[in-house]
Amino acid sequence: MSDKNSPSMSAVLGAADGAGVVGAVLAALCCAGTPIVVSVITAVGLGFLRNDAILWPLMLASLAIALWGFWRGRLMHHESLPLLIAVAGAISMACGVIFVHGPVARPMIYVGAAMLLAATLWNTLLRRACGVNRPSTT
Repeated sequence: MSDKNSPSMSAVLGAADGAGVVGAVLAALCCAGTPIVVSVITAVGLGFLRNDAILWPLMLASLAIALWGFWRGRLMHHESLPLLIAVAGAISMACGVIFVHGPVARPMIYVGAAMLLAATLWNTLLRRACGVNRPSTT
């Protein structure tokens, strides 16, 4: 059975919040029509992914994975603020993509993405500070 302080578990946790945030942000930016994201997706032949029926579930699943990673990080380092910032960012981004339309939606998406990225960095630094991401010396 894997210990929560083992290197393999910390790698999974690092991937959960980081990969979840990256997936959610890319899906949201694609929904927002951000030119660089849309151009890259089209250039690599994945233009068919630019469909709300695909992007919304992808974004929501990625956010769920990311928030699970933030929750696990909170259990390790006992700091709630990165999780709270991530939740606020996830709500802002999801509302900007799904519910709000027009000129207000894009800033909501960008602010939510920035909050998620900042929370990811903070969560990672806190895990490292408490020794969770350091490999075992035994």
